[in-house]
Amino acid sequence: MKCWEIFRFELTYQLRRPWPWLFLVVMVVFAFFSTRIAILPVTLPQDFILNSPFIITSVTVFSCQIWLLLAPAVAGEAAARDRQTRMHPLLFTSPVRKAEYLGGRFGAAFALQALILLGVQVGSLLAVYGPGANPELTGPFRPEAYLAAYGFLALTNALVATSFQFAFAMLTGRPMASYLGSLVLFFLSYPVTLTLYGSRLHHRALLADPIGILAIMNEMMSNWTIVEKNVRSFTLEGPMLWNRLLWVGIALGMLAILYRRVRLVHPVPTDWWSQFTPRFTTKVKSPAPTGFTRLSRSIPPARQSFGFRTNLGQTLAVARRSFQGIAMSPGGLFLLLIFPMLVTFTVLVKMQHWGVPLLPRTAYLLTRHLTGVLTSPTNYWVMVPLFTIYYAGELVWRERDAGLSESVDATPVPEWVLFLGKLLGLGLILATLMGIMIVVGLTVQVIRGYYPFEIMRYVQVLLGLKLVDYLLFATLAMTVQAVVNQKYLGQLFTLIAYLVMVFSSFLGIEHPLLVYASGPEWYFTDMRGVESSLGPWLWFRLYWAAWAVLLAVIARLLWVRGKEQGLASRLKIVRLRYTRATAGFALLAVGLLLSLGGFIFYNTNVRHAYVTDDEQVQRRADYERHYGKYEGIAQPTRVATHLHIEIYPDRREATIRGSYRLVNRTRGPITSVHLEPAFYVKTRMRFDRPARAVVADEKLGHFIYALGQPLQPGDSLTLRFEVTFEARGFDPRGLGSTGAGQAILENGTYFTGDALPIIGYQSQRELWGADDRRKHGLPRQVTLPDPGDIDPRVAADAPAIFEAIIGTSADQVAVAPGELRRTWHQGERRYFQYGTDVPIIGRYVFFSANYKVHRERWKHVDLQVYVHPGHTEHLNRLLRSIRASLAYYSAQFGPYPHRFLQVIEQPGNFMGMGVDGSGVITGGEGFFQLDPKGAGFDALFEIMAHEMGHQWWGMQLQAAFAEGGGVISESLAWYSAMQLVKKVKGREALRQFMSIMRQPDPWPPMRTGLPLLRAMDPWANYRKGPYAMHALSEYVGEARVNRALRRLIEKKVSSLATTIDLYRELQAVTPDSLKPLLHDLFEVNAIWTFNTRQATAKQTAAGHWQVTFEVEAQKVVADSAGVETKVPVNGWVEIGVFARAQPGQKLGKPLYLRKHFIHSGKQTIIIMVPQKPARGGIDPYSLLDWEEGDNIEEIQ
Repeated sequence: MKCWEIFRFELTYQLRRPWPWLFLVVMVVFAFFSTRIAILPVTLPQDFILNSPFIITSVTVFSCQIWLLLAPAVAGEAAARDRQTRMHPLLFTSPVRKAEYLGGRFGAAFALQALILLGVQVGSLLAVYGPGANPELTGPFRPEAYLAAYGFLALTNALVATSFQFAFAMLTGRPMASYLGSLVLFFLSYPVTLTLYGSRLHHRALLADPIGILAIMNEMMSNWTIVEKNVRSFTLEGPMLWNRLLWVGIALGMLAILYRRVRLVHPVPTDWWSQFTPRFTTKVKSPAPTGFTRLSRSIPPARQSFGFRTNLGQTLAVARRSFQGIAMSPGGLFLLLIFPMLVTFTVLVKMQHWGVPLLPRTAYLLTRHLTGVLTSPTNYWVMVPLFTIYYAGELVWRERDAGLSESVDATPVPEWVLFLGKLLGLGLILATLMGIMIVVGLTVQVIRGYYPFEIMRYVQVLLGLKLVDYLLFATLAMTVQAVVNQKYLGQLFTLIAYLVMVFSSFLGIEHPLLVYASGPEWYFTDMRGVESSLGPWLWFRLYWAAWAVLLAVIARLLWVRGKEQGLASRLKIVRLRYTRATAGFALLAVGLLLSLGGFIFYNTNVRHAYVTDDEQVQRRADYERHYGKYEGIAQPTRVATHLHIEIYPDRREATIRGSYRLVNRTRGPITSVHLEPAFYVKTRMRFDRPARAVVADEKLGHFIYALGQPLQPGDSLTLRFEVTFEARGFDPRGLGSTGAGQAILENGTYFTGDALPIIGYQSQRELWGADDRRKHGLPRQVTLPDPGDIDPRVAADAPAIFEAIIGTSADQVAVAPGELRRTWHQGERRYFQYGTDVPIIGRYVFFSANYKVHRERWKHVDLQVYVHPGHTEHLNRLLRSIRASLAYYSAQFGPYPHRFLQVIEQPGNFMGMGVDGSGVITGGEGFFQLDPKGAGFDALFEIMAHEMGHQWWGMQLQAAFAEGGGVISESLAWYSAMQLVKKVKGREALRQFMSIMRQPDPWPPMRTGLPLLRAMDPWANYRKGPYAMHALSEYVGEARVNRALRRLIEKKVSSLATTIDLYRELQAVTPDSLKPLLHDLFEVNAIWTFNTRQATAKQTAAGHWQVTFEVEAQKVVADSAGVETKVPVNGWVEIGVFARAQPGQKLGKPLYLRKHFIHSGKQTIIIMVPQKPARGGIDPYSLLDWEEGDNIEEIQ
């Protein structure tokens, strides 16, 4: 009964306070806008119903992340209010049992948290059914979807989080300690689990996530089809079930530990170190009474000096005590000790690609692991602003929480000393953290055996560039606390301000002049350095520093001092605090922010053409509305391109003078030519014959020229143009944009043929996204047509002869597509001439940098490799893969048609490689981070083999813009790489390669979805497709499958290919007995499951070994709605027996490897082998069964 009274009192007490209701409102608003705005971008062009189970569940789990940062105020208050108000001695003397006290308080806190999280469902309902809702996005009301999300996710998260928060606050006696519990859970739910998921511990990562966001995103976002996301309800099953059971168990365990540790007695000191030091007492003898004694020296007189020197000393003293208070607290120790250790572990785990270690070069470490954008919530550096929010409240309220505020307020210390001292203390913590990150970076480099240390780069980036951002945010957090004058409310408002900074674009606030502490980000790569990005960054940070000074002035004027703490009372004394010095600082700050803001606005909006996201959407809609009628209109074909390019890296400028030869390959005359120049360059165009510009739409980038005389079939004309790159002003979007200022750099110039004029209407410029199209009155856009609807006579993209002369500074190498024909010097300039003998396709790419060049010939092909001088470790591996690919692919699929092949390192720390046209392969600087000393899997060989495969699949054979198009390009390129690995390195290397490709990062496997003939998702294109092709080659024969692919190229080299064309060729080489397998691989979404239940062996009298397997087989077919139907297994499946594996091998030498006819269910298989077996089973190489692990067993 007392438990109920305590529960009722605590619940009533907190419900009378504003915080729970304010938190409820925050959750309703966040869920409302998440449902209506933030979730919509993931819809792409497809339709999601706003009240679909997928949207409801996603909004719930993301809202729980935000709630996790609000909830500690409730749990901490319930757990530690008695200790904080010093009422605990009286309470603990009352006849209340520990279970009643803890149960009542915890139950009330949990009930309040459940109420607050109920606001998520309320917000979602208001977004769907409230005013302004789009009825076209509303499906049938499914109460079970809301109940499942609330019960399975929200309530279990409330239990887990409340138990941690309550335990932390109760054990320490401090309400703010509950925030540490939340931050621990937040850190586990996001950075740690993502790190584990990116490694081979992905199954454990799904369990380690306390909030369930990873499991939701893995299961629903990646594995469910659009149809499933709209109709399938979220249930507890699979990894999510085990995740919930695990964390509910941990929560109950935390409560059990709390019950055991808590004693309702007067507590001993609760400093953090008291938990680790023995308690002891010492008897102290009372001194004998003595008479009065005279002091040997007189007390020196006090000098009342309150000048700047004294204030400076006071400021430093406050800063020192603030620093020590944070550093010696549990949260400070976590931030300065545990957090760096976790970062070190995370970096070491993530410094690999496909299991191959990466070289820990300084630029890569700093940009990918040791720093993060202040407003990016997608990495573990989001912990720094969260800790800043927490400790800003702690510092401002430190004296008041200790009951010493009146004494401190009576001291002759100016308000600015208190504010600045506490801000400096917080800044010293952040600087210490950045200094520790320097040690973390050096430690990682030492562990990985990398010793070219660049300590000054660490100092420049961590103690310079990143610390500035953190100090700006710390100033904001301290000011909010000073103005609001309520710790929890101040933290809430600061968190809201941070969320506004993070999601400003969703709120329509895009310009960096309007988003605190934002602006173009710096970048740092080995090729480009960091200096070229510092100009815009510095101007914006100076602008925000002026704002920070103004915030500090406001904080000083409204600093709480004395008994009168209300905002109205503080506003009355502002004029008394507004001294001449304060006015001077305020006027200086206002003058700086106005002048700097005007200068920045001039550079971003006047000199540079700034366009908002809404304006870009409007332009796309207007473009389609005005010029969509010209889609498919007859236009001349470009058959030759001639360019003369002048790059000036020191001036960051470039000019292109060029011409297109255009031919009318249609059956009728062409009377007009449609041209589209790039937006970010200046372009002048003219024809070699009379032509009049009837449309010159510079805003939408579409020009129509009416020819004086129609261009007859077979006739040609020449388009001449001049394109100018000029870095004008600042690009507020920074490196992520395609502006001219980001293309031409002092070292690492890179731009594409997108800067050149384009012929005809471009459908890719149309408005993309179902919701945006509805808002602008555009018809629904079909994502991709069915491959059977493609006209087989539609011609492929016309290739063109290409020639370019490209000039750059004397110390750099310029690169363009084609065979390098000659190079020469002219004054202080260096020139290169590239050209092709046969037409090429793809976008053109152009580079200029201080490249290290390797050239050699393979038969008639000029091999060119361009890499940064410090990234030459992989040349031999690259060339080995290139030579092997050219030899194997030419023999199997047809000759390589070009006289050149270029591999170019592209500026940027990304890991990917890609094909940028015929004969051109580019790779980011991150790709060249692969450690050449790494033993085992040779990722570089396999990845290069895949990109080489695109010279046949994607370049020679072009896929139609239809469903299954990714199978033609990506699946066949990966299949080709698999066959090359098997030929060059053997079956064990292929098995290792395929095992690594089965990792769920970046594409988790999908049981449902469209069959391969219509596949559109990345997992089908990059994983399922190549595995299906490989399985077919193992059954039908590699030679037959490759012969079918060669015929496909020969037949469709001049037209677009679809999966129907591919399937037709595969059918032609597949025996009738195996056509059911071909059907299951391509026409339906078949899923096989094989299991070796038991494997035994005994030696016969003849010395052979009889092996007996108990195996089980199942097969289901899944449709796009996620419905799985069991179908019988009646087909050939491989059975294998293997000898003892050598070190480094998973399977030893095959003793037996043949296909057996297998049916559904359990069955026994008996085979004979010549020597003692070690392992064996059904489908040992996982040709059909995607899941590894239970197919092979140790033979007993």
